[in-house]
Amino acid sequence: METRIHKALYQWFPDAFSDDKKSVIESDYITLRRLAKYEIKLINGNCENKTEPFKIINLLYSEGSLYEKNTIENEFLKVIASEEKSMTLQEHLNLMPEALRSIYLKVILQN
Repeated sequence: METRIHKALYQWFPDAFSDDKKSVIESDYITLRRLAKYEIKLINGNCENKTEPFKIINLLYSEGSLYEKNTIENEFLKVIASEEKSMTLQEHLNLMPEALRSIYLKVILQN
């Protein structure tokens, strides 16, 4: 069954999932983890569209159920936070919509 997270992310970021087999639908956890790794590549590669994943994640989070919010925190934001360095924190926060920043900081503090 295709979820709201899965459908939105595959539609907005086909490059992040280009190596997928179309017949297999991944869980939201795996999908968000893969998008986080894709976002890390965008940030490290200084690509111009590196804010787009954060904008879509913010939309999904703000309109999401408790399950979706927890999944986004535990899989997307936690993977991004695990790569965080003190020198890059402000830069990464500036890439995020303001509503997502406090959630990201909460994830960093909890982990």
